Amino acid sequence: MYARVSLIPGNHVEQVSEYLQNSKQDRLKEAKGVYVLVDEKKESMMAITLWESKDQAEETLSEAKEVLKGVEKITGHPVEVKHYEVVLQQ
Repeated sequence: MYARVSLIPGNHVEQVSEYLQNSKQDRLKEAKGVYVLVDEKKESMMAITLWESKDQAEETLSEAKEVLKGVEKITGHPVEVKHYEVVLQQ
């Protein structure tokens, strides 16, 4: 399994959450899981999307980048995206 982790700075939690929920991401239906986390002070967010294979994660990257451009417009900050292989799941 593979994960795409998007680090979203800024305290625009409600606006970003609403935008992500309303964005049309057809390929997201193929994801094994989607999590959006907010820190205690509501100063940053993290979006984690899980994919069955590395190929699926890579195939959906261009669509994800388009969505994250919208997030960057809301926050005024760049979103950092990292990819990981999931080596433990319980």
